[in-house]
Amino acid sequence: MRYEIKIAYNFLMKSKWQTLFLLTAIGTGVAVQLFISSLIVSLQDNLVDTILGNIAHIIIEDGDMRKTIKKEGGIYTYGNFSNERNKISNYKNIISVLKNDTSVKNVVPTLEGNALYERSGKSIALKIRGVDLETGNSIFKVKEKVYSGKNNIESNKILIGKRVAEDFFLSPNDILSITLPNGNKENFIVNGIFDLEDAQSNNGLVYMDILKAQRIFDKRGYINKINIQLNNIFLGNEFSKKIESRYPYLKAISWMKDGKQLLNALKSQTMSSLVIQVVVLLSTTLSIASVLYITVVQKTKEIGILKAIGASDFSIGFIVLIQGATVGFLGAVLGCLLGIILIQVFQIGAKPSFIIVVKLPLILRILIFSTLSGIIAAYIPGKKSMKLNPVEVIKGE
Repeated sequence: MRYEIKIAYNFLMKSKWQTLFLLTAIGTGVAVQLFISSLIVSLQDNLVDTILGNIAHIIIEDGDMRKTIKKEGGIYTYGNFSNERNKISNYKNIISVLKNDTSVKNVVPTLEGNALYERSGKSIALKIRGVDLETGNSIFKVKEKVYSGKNNIESNKILIGKRVAEDFFLSPNDILSITLPNGNKENFIVNGIFDLEDAQSNNGLVYMDILKAQRIFDKRGYINKINIQLNNIFLGNEFSKKIESRYPYLKAISWMKDGKQLLNALKSQTMSSLVIQVVVLLSTTLSIASVLYITVVQKTKEIGILKAIGASDFSIGFIVLIQGATVGFLGAVLGCLLGIILIQVFQIGAKPSFIIVVKLPLILRILIFSTLSGIIAAYIPGKKSMKLNPVEVIKGE
């Protein structure tokens, strides 16, 4: 062990109460930082999961293959316009490419269309979503939301929303007769009723087997939407542009296009967490710097003696840096423990609707930055100690 480490340890232990006070001050700030940061991150994750957890972050649809160019005198359109719109034919190859993209979390193809349901003088417009529910549940999470009946779809068995069931007095195993846009009627069996806790979904959404949907909408072998969830929701616009660049005949719609209020709220939460962390780090740095400066003044005689017996300026400065790093690290460890206890007490007392999760990367980041702030804070006191003249110090005593 280098002698500088032993001396730094002795300096800290000789001023036990001063060191304890410093560790407590740092620990309190770090505890607040950990609590607020974990609270904001967990609240953000809960908000994202509640609002965006069971919907696609990007929806790929059939686009217009025609292009427009601007020329002097007007706008000209060129290219082919397909009469067979609203369907994607080569979707299997597209999905294969998307699944190999590390930005993509889930990919689900669907065939969606509209229908009309009438009963006892009442009618409602239904949105039919044809999907393979085994893979589609990774995004839509409808199976666990079925509260009555069975949570699967097959052949002519479908799932309907809570509001439709209540408004039309429907129960599992009832017959649902719908009218398609072409005027044809189809009969289905209500296999289950779901509650997605969203008025729009509960009021008109119907889940149907994708093969059945392809048949009734006369689109066998086709789909008309590719639903994508991303690992990073903030890459929505960037990823949608990437898709449209690769597949010019498709249109990619990001959740960010119509979710500006939510996006601003998430960005504000992230910024507030960052501001809190910066303020706590700044206060930690100033606390360590002020205490270490006092320590250097108090230990002037000892530093002068060390220099007199041959200690180099580097060794003297290194001793102060070790003290800064030590109190920064130990203060952060104490603060993390206090923060975790504070979070547990808050969850027991306040009983929030979401769980506050303390993530390991946040703890590691706090430990690293607090240690670095201790080293940075020790720079000025360390520089002062290096400039001390041993002869003048000893004479002054």
